[in-house]
Amino acid sequence: MASSDYLDSNESVKEFIDRYLAVRELGWVRSHRSNNTGIGKTLEDLLMIHENNLDEADIGDVEIKSQRALTSSKVTLFTKKPTGPDRANNILRDHYGVQNPKHPDLMQMHASMFNYWNQTYKKWGMRLQSNNDEERLYLEIKDLKTDELESFTCWYDYDVIRHVISKKMSILAFVSADSRSGSDGREEFRFTECKIFYGGTFKRFLALLNDGKIQYDIRIGSYKTPGKSYGKVHDHGSGFRISRVHLAELFIGHTNI
Repeated sequence: MASSDYLDSNESVKEFIDRYLAVRELGWVRSHRSNNTGIGKTLEDLLMIHENNLDEADIGDVEIKSQRALTSSKVTLFTKKPTGPDRANNILRDHYGVQNPKHPDLMQMHASMFNYWNQTYKKWGMRLQSNNDEERLYLEIKDLKTDELESFTCWYDYDVIRHVISKKMSILAFVSADSRSGSDGREEFRFTECKIFYGGTFKRFLALLNDGKIQYDIRIGSYKTPGKSYGKVHDHGSGFRISRVHLAELFIGHTNI
């Protein structure tokens, strides 16, 4: 369990702070990517972090998140495909999704939900429910016309989520940046504020989910490039997100840099 004393002696934290302060001294920098993920890509490059989808933190024990200062977008805690059943993403996309408007021969599935019923494509209700007896998070789906639950069962094992949180949420550095349009129209960032949160736990995560403060997003598409992968499932990052105003509730405490 991380603590404020642990942060002071943690070599990963020291390394991150040194790198971050050097980035902050740069002032305005041109975005390294021209879309919504530009801020994360730019900060990773400047911190000398290679992009990856592993369950490990970014710099030693430190996981790094970044957002534009004025954005209302939620913070992605982590992305993970369901534990079960096998080919869950294929079933979700093909049975509960819709045709891609530009590629009608391909299916896609986009949905956002909390622990209460949503409306997906005006056909399905979806929610994420915890089951402590079975130690699983279940994605429940019902037909909005009949109000009957689907027989399809999809879930995350608690141990899978525990593992991700232990690796990526023990220490989290949250960096905010000012944003503006550069002279060439490309976005520019100035990294101005950093909070280092510590002591993230599965217990806190589950409590926030049960309070309706953690959002679960499904983003499943199909590969569109002609070739052997055409039409295969492309998981764009089904994952768990939280509003910035609730982020601190996942952790024991934080310190400002």
